[in-house]
Amino acid sequence: MEASAISAITAMVAPGVLITTGALLSNGLVNIYGAVNDRMRDLDLECRRLITGPDGTLRPAAQLPPGEAERVSEIRQQLPLLLRRHQLIHYAILLIFAGLAVLVLSVITIAAAVTRHSDAVAIAALALVLAGTVIILGGVVFAARALALSRNAIEYEVRRTLSLGAGR
Repeated sequence: MEASAISAITAMVAPGVLITTGALLSNGLVNIYGAVNDRMRDLDLECRRLITGPDGTLRPAAQLPPGEAERVSEIRQQLPLLLRRHQLIHYAILLIFAGLAVLVLSVITIAAAVTRHSDAVAIAALALVLAGTVIILGGVVFAARALALSRNAIEYEVRRTLSLGAGR
């Protein structure tokens, strides 16, 4: 029985490493998710302040001073880009969490397979490890897509700012 317990613990090492890696990855993504969330809230608030008149009414772009109208235009261009990035990071985190749950389940299944000496349960454990890994990989794909999009919003703002007053 003691050898079975040691074998179970040994067999759990690989999924344990994957769980740790996934947890670190998801933690980083949660921080990025929060930063994008905060940026969107700041831009939204800035836009609302710019378009709200002193009497509390909303002003159309035509009634704004040129600098404020330009900034409102920039914000309205950036928010959908940030919202898409936020959504991709959201999906990435959810997939990684789901993969982690499957990997934790695989560890429990590995313990059952080793202690029961069951090939069928061992195959189920292997399937769970593979499934959890593939699900985490899906989360990494969403995170990579979000990273690819992350440049769009800031690049737009900087290029737009650099073009202001050019040729005048």
